[in-house]
Amino acid sequence: MDKRYMLVLMFCDYAVEPWYYKRGAEFYADGQNYAMGSLLSVVGPTMLGAEPFEAMLAAFQLAMKEKTPESLNALVAAARRTNWQAFPEAIGPLARDACPDCLRAIATPGISTDLAMVVMQALISRMEIMSDGPYRVEHDESKNLATYHELLQAFIDHTDEVELRQTAIASFKFPLKLTEVAQVDSKTCPAIQLADVMIGAALEAGNIMTGQRTDGLDPDALLPLFKDDQLIHMLPDLDFEAQKEFRRGTQASEVIDYFAANFASKGRVS
Repeated sequence: MDKRYMLVLMFCDYAVEPWYYKRGAEFYADGQNYAMGSLLSVVGPTMLGAEPFEAMLAAFQLAMKEKTPESLNALVAAARRTNWQAFPEAIGPLARDACPDCLRAIATPGISTDLAMVVMQALISRMEIMSDGPYRVEHDESKNLATYHELLQAFIDHTDEVELRQTAIASFKFPLKLTEVAQVDSKTCPAIQLADVMIGAALEAGNIMTGQRTDGLDPDALLPLFKDDQLIHMLPDLDFEAQKEFRRGTQASEVIDYFAANFASKGRVS
C-alpha cells in the first residue's frame, strides 16, 4: 500500500470532496476520487511544483492533526503557493476558494491521517470473502488494535443485514463472519512470526516494484508464492477507463454514510 497515495486520497476526501458535495456533484461515483488521487499522486509534483506539492501535503497532515485556525490558514497558504491553476479541479477548492466546507471537514474532531483503520477495514473485507464460516483473528500486540478495539467490537456485534459494494471484487457485508480479534505476543506464536516474515517480504517486493527501493528480494521470484486473493494493494493507476469499470456502481458514499451513522460514536471510521 502506497502511503503517499493514501495521503493524497485523504486530501481528496477532506480538502476537495466537500466543495463538490456542496454543488451537488457525486465525487465518488465510479471511483472518480481514485482517478483524481492517482493523477494528483503521479503528476502532481510536475504540475504543481515538487517542493510546493510536498509542502502542501505536509501542511494538510498538520492541519488534520492540530485542527487550529493557524494550521488551517497555513494549509490554504501552502495550496496557494503551488501552481494550482494547472489543476484547479483538485487544488482550487483550497487555493482559490479557501472552501469553508473543506476546512470544516479537516477540523472535524476525531479524524486523522492514520491509515490503521483503513487497512483493517480492507483486511476484514478480504477475510470475509475468503472465509466459509465464522473465524477468529489473532494479531501481534498493537497499539492501533487497542485504540480501535471498541470500534472493531462494534463491527463484530453489528447484526443489521446489509451489503455495500466498494469495487468489482470488494464489498462490506454485515453481519460479519468475524467473531473475535485477539492480541497475542508474537514471541510465543510461531504462526504470527511466520506471517510477519511473509508480510515483510511482500512489502519489500512491492517497494522494489514501485521504485521505492532498488535492491532486495526479487519480486518475480517472491510474488508467485502468494495467491492473488492473498495480496491487497492500493497504488496509483492512470488507466482511468479500467479503474472506472472496476469501480462502476460503487456505493462509496453510502458506505461513508452508513459507517458514520452506525459507528461514529465507537471511534474513528474512514
